[in-house]
Amino acid sequence: MFRKTAATLVTLIAILFAIGAIFVASRQNLKFNPPYPRISASTESAAILRGRYVVRDLVNCYTCHGDTTHLAEATLGIEIPMSGGFTWRIPPGTFYARNITSDSATGIGAFSDGAIARALRFGVGHDGRALLPFMELQNLSDEDLTAVISYLRVQAPVHNLVPPHQYSLLGMIVKATVLANPVGPKTPPPHVSPHGPTVENGRYLVEAVALCGACHTQRDDKTGQLTGPRLGGAKNFLEPSDPRHVWAPPNITSDPETGRLGHMTEDEFVARFRAGRLIPMSPMPWQGFSRLDEGDLRAIYRYLKTVTPVHNDVGPPVAEVVKKK
Repeated sequence: MFRKTAATLVTLIAILFAIGAIFVASRQNLKFNPPYPRISASTESAAILRGRYVVRDLVNCYTCHGDTTHLAEATLGIEIPMSGGFTWRIPPGTFYARNITSDSATGIGAFSDGAIARALRFGVGHDGRALLPFMELQNLSDEDLTAVISYLRVQAPVHNLVPPHQYSLLGMIVKATVLANPVGPKTPPPHVSPHGPTVENGRYLVEAVALCGACHTQRDDKTGQLTGPRLGGAKNFLEPSDPRHVWAPPNITSDPETGRLGHMTEDEFVARFRAGRLIPMSPMPWQGFSRLDEGDLRAIYRYLKTVTPVHNDVGPPVAEVVKKK
């Protein structure tokens, strides 16, 4: 009787495992068809300059998409080609930043303006498959989306074939479930970008462009989901280019005890950004942020002061990795 019951349980487990495997396998290449935004690249110098500012200083796209052989130069503020290849080895698998130069064979040169705009806004690639939500730029204004594409179009082509992503079993499960659907904007993005030292502009820059919450909020390293209080800081932030250390992006709310803005004036905030990188190897892209327009810096400060304070002490900003014996 016991053997019969055990055999039945083993059979049921095997059936459930097979069903799960079929489910996961069937959802690896789902296709989606959101609309193509009505965005076209501009040849106007103002649009290209704005695109350069967004790409190079606000979003700092080259920190991931930059030529991996010249990343040290990038930290000095030298503009490097965004030919991709940067590698993340994390529990869901091994992932590679794509080549976003205008090369038609290995970059984005063969993609239409609409396809690039759709990828950034709706998280769907040119082949209809959902992109990994590493670039949370869904809420870029139409104006800035146009500017970004305009700037990318004038970049010199670099032929660099980047390997496809390699998913682990965990990654395949996450891809079939948590990350099965592409991530688009929750509300319609603005048509025109706000400007000046206003809370509205600060909200736009923090939440839609500079993506401060992506690092300054605790994240699950297995699913990529944000798990901690918004902008309340994070622990054990891994930076692939510096595997000897773990980082703790600080709490940037106005909590008087644990938040950076709890004891920093607006002028001190601007001065800190102008000072650039003070901690060697810090993953914060200071090379771009140190060049931000002063009005934008003041806007960011004024918006952060409106964010609900979070009491969360993340500890020192950097610590050495302790290897298990």
